[in-house]
Amino acid sequence: MNEKNKNMLYIIAAIAVTIFGAISGQWIVWGVIISLMVVESLVASLRSWTDLRDARRIEAQKEALAVYAENRKLLLSIQASLAGIEERLAALEKK
Repeated sequence: MNEKNKNMLYIIAAIAVTIFGAISGQWIVWGVIISLMVVESLVASLRSWTDLRDARRIEAQKEALAVYAENRKLLLSIQASLAGIEERLAALEKK
């Protein structure tokens, strides 16, 4: 259920509960139901916010790992070049 439809249903439910509370005089029931609706709305909002943050964090980690992989290839290439230079120097020292 998308957020717009859910908010519309909350408004309709709040109006219905308010009318029920006014007719029957049970304002405690009204308060409890409205409180539950507010808490559920806050939890849903917090959940969507954390999902968005997690998605951003995962994207940032993917980018960091991509950079790390490129750097790793470069380091392995440099290491191989240094090993080759060391072998040449060792060969020259033997002569």
